[in-house]
Amino acid sequence: MYFYFVDKDPLLHFFDAPIIKDSWPKVFPFPFYHNPDPIALLASQKVKDFLNQSTLAHDFNEKGKMFGVLVVEYKKNKLGFLIGFSGKLQNDERPVHFVPPIVDVHKKDSFYKKEEKILDQLTLEIDEKTNSPVLLKAKSTYNDGLLSFEDFVKRGQNKIKASKEKRRLLRDGLRSKAKAEQADLLLKLGNESRVEQVAFKKEKKTQTASLQNKEENYTLLKKEIRALKSKRALKSKELQNAVFEKTFFMSFCGEKQNLLGLFKNSFEGIPPAGAGECSAPRLLQSCFSHGFKPLTFTEFWWGKSPKKELRTHNTHYPACRGKCEPILNHMLTGLIVEESPLELRQERAEIAILYEDDTILVVNKPPGLLSVPGKNIKQSVLSVLKKQLLISCDLFPVHRLDRQTSGVLLLAKNKNICSVLQKQFEKRQVKKTYLALLDGTIKRKSGTILLPLTTDYLDRPRQLVCFEKGKPSETVFELVNVIENISRVRFFPKTGRSHQLRVHAAFHAGLNTPILGDDLYGKRDKRMFLHAERLVFKHPVSLQEIEVLSPPPF
Repeated sequence: MYFYFVDKDPLLHFFDAPIIKDSWPKVFPFPFYHNPDPIALLASQKVKDFLNQSTLAHDFNEKGKMFGVLVVEYKKNKLGFLIGFSGKLQNDERPVHFVPPIVDVHKKDSFYKKEEKILDQLTLEIDEKTNSPVLLKAKSTYNDGLLSFEDFVKRGQNKIKASKEKRRLLRDGLRSKAKAEQADLLLKLGNESRVEQVAFKKEKKTQTASLQNKEENYTLLKKEIRALKSKRALKSKELQNAVFEKTFFMSFCGEKQNLLGLFKNSFEGIPPAGAGECSAPRLLQSCFSHGFKPLTFTEFWWGKSPKKELRTHNTHYPACRGKCEPILNHMLTGLIVEESPLELRQERAEIAILYEDDTILVVNKPPGLLSVPGKNIKQSVLSVLKKQLLISCDLFPVHRLDRQTSGVLLLAKNKNICSVLQKQFEKRQVKKTYLALLDGTIKRKSGTILLPLTTDYLDRPRQLVCFEKGKPSETVFELVNVIENISRVRFFPKTGRSHQLRVHAAFHAGLNTPILGDDLYGKRDKRMFLHAERLVFKHPVSLQEIEVLSPPPF
């Protein structure tokens, strides 16, 4: 065991040696984009040592888990730390040295467990009715009747069509016969047609009625199941809202607010599933309830990566925005928190012009600068260029590069030109080449990566791989070389999805090796080593092919 308990409190843990106060963090780190400081890393290493040698029942090779540490001042000039994990462990294991859930819904006599029994009973009824012999027989009878009806209609229509063709041939042969004979035969053929149509419609009506009876019987049974499912959904929603209402979060300055109140001004207006179950809110809640002062924290992923998300074993991550932002913004009220690194104004040297004429401008975008102004960050390539070139007219970005990506960026000098160029991108007529350094050794020399991508709405701007709802993305790659476990790779994207190259590099079904310095899908470094080195397109006026190059700075 790597933890030390004092005053019979199993939640507070201590470092092996005192840490001088001069090295303590001066402000609490910005939770949604931060680099773990040495003290937080030291605390997290003790947790990792424990996980490496623990006897926890949870199988991390099957399902990974997010862990967190919160370094606190528990007495004046006394340093310790709390540890926690998100969600719950296998079989709801409760190690005593980890902070507890904020509302323990899984407690034996909790209101949640009582209501959960009703949900379980409804689920059992639904399963029984779904798999009942009566329903299965009704379904089979209806499906057989539907096939029989469709076969009858097809055969009847074919028979009528053949008879119609036969009568047409007979009519064509009447020209050589006497008029009286023609009239008799035409009358006979007309009667045959009417009799055949009436017989078909009569039989079709009989079979339709029979099929409707079978369908009504089957639909009635399904309706009972739908009613039970609606009842279960309503009960589940009521139970979830009850949890949200009873889940209160403390702030550093002593205020309390429940989940419903915290999320009422969010985009959806209600808390997402799992809100409040992440490690950061749990750690802060225990910290405040003990009367400690939070100093710094970090979270890291331990174990197997999820199927859709990009989480790498033993990698540190910021807190998620979708589930945690309203909660942590409230909990940290009154505490001095580091300014968001994303919102810090960045002083920039001149942006290099790679190509310019009366209609277009191609520049070499530096890393760390947005292509266009963001919601909270106004400084961008556009704002810098306006000052640099002393122009008052608007520039229109034809495409965009991620904030951390450097390289060739194409802009238009009016909307019409921008529209013409964007159509080339939409039709995939533009050739793009990127160079990246990957944080590890890849064995594949070349190939194509095909993955469906969609936005992680609970943790924007991260992307998920989703085979159900994702949009197709395609990238061709070539390995240039490998030096000291760093792979130099060229990417040739065929589509332009958000974060496409970053996900294709990092995801286990891609290259399984994140771009060096990618703080979303890999590990933070002095920059993200991704550079747009080549862009080939047709000039919107002359229609001449334009090739613009920017040598990688790394």
